[in-house]
Amino acid sequence: MVQYLILAKIINRDLFVEYIKGHLPTITQYGGKIVFRSTENEPILGTENWDAIAIQEWQSSSAFERWWTSDEYRPGAQIRDRAALMVITKCENSVPA
Repeated sequence: MVQYLILAKIINRDLFVEYIKGHLPTITQYGGKIVFRSTENEPILGTENWDAIAIQEWQSSSAFERWWTSDEYRPGAQIRDRAALMVITKCENSVPA
């Protein structure tokens, strides 16, 4: 399994809602799932505060890449950068609890 941490600073709330509603079904279609999301975030260490945080889980990096470059995700990708400033980090080899 591989997880992707998504941190977002919303630029345009209406576009962000459109982005979320449009691309969420495509994640499932390509075998991914959202395992965590939050819009109420408070920094404990540091000063960066994110409007939205999510973690996606995928069977493999290649599954994520197929989705990321898919025709189904393309409409979302076209508005993503106008909707929010995002940082997406691939997280592999997680340590068991």
